Amino acid sequence: MAQAVDEDGGAADLADPGVVDTSLRTPKQRSRTFAGVLINTGVANITTSYLWFALTFWVYLETRNVIATGVVGGAYMLLIALSSISFGTFVDRYRKLAVMRFAAVFTLLMFMLSGVMFLLTPEAQLLDLAQPWFWLFTMIILVGAVVENLRNIALSTTVTILIEPDRRANANGLVGMVQGLMFLVTSVLSGLSVGLLGMGWTIAVAIVLTALAFGHLLTLHMPEEVRAAATDAQGGFDIRGALAAVLAIGGLFALILFSTFNNFIGGVYMA
Repeated sequence: MAQAVDEDGGAADLADPGVVDTSLRTPKQRSRTFAGVLINTGVANITTSYLWFALTFWVYLETRNVIATGVVGGAYMLLIALSSISFGTFVDRYRKLAVMRFAAVFTLLMFMLSGVMFLLTPEAQLLDLAQPWFWLFTMIILVGAVVENLRNIALSTTVTILIEPDRRANANGLVGMVQGLMFLVTSVLSGLSVGLLGMGWTIAVAIVLTALAFGHLLTLHMPEEVRAAATDAQGGFDIRGALAAVLAIGGLFALILFSTFNNFIGGVYMA
């Protein structure tokens, strides 16, 4: 039986006919849906990173404060690390497309709120680090960007639901590519956007792209997932279950340590 192990440690047997019914559509139709979800998540990832990187560049250019830039950049990675286990539990307990739609609309609302705040708050006050407006503005964008990460976790589980077993290795490779692509292209796009358009128009572009991605997500359907798979996660932050899941997969703990070190180096470099 194929199993999907989320970051919360819950092993969900997605091959259970009571959970997934692959007879509802042909493999080609399911593959087409997966491609739509993959591209949609890729656009969302790039858009979120585009705005977050732009915020980091904008803060440094306007304040010349390296500490503030480091805090802004580091806070994103810290919250991603702290929220990942809870996000995995959340994805386990609900249907995957519903989770993606929730994350998309939440991120859209946060980006719209940041746009309203940017328009209503004088830029001098918004960039005053001694005032709460700067930190509130940053936190709004940060929360929207972090919640969008729910979509990456849900995307990984759709491989088992939508892709035939003999093609899942290829699909997992595409998922990894989409999740890494955002760091490859967004730093350049964000720098150009802040330099040529300014922060206000950069927020506007992020809002439009997020809205388009959400609208496209509403057109996708996954009837194969009859209901959310049962999970053995305890509570909303199951550290014990997450550790058990990590230790059950050979080499995963070493990979996590390597990724942690890699992200640490990246964070220092960004700061």
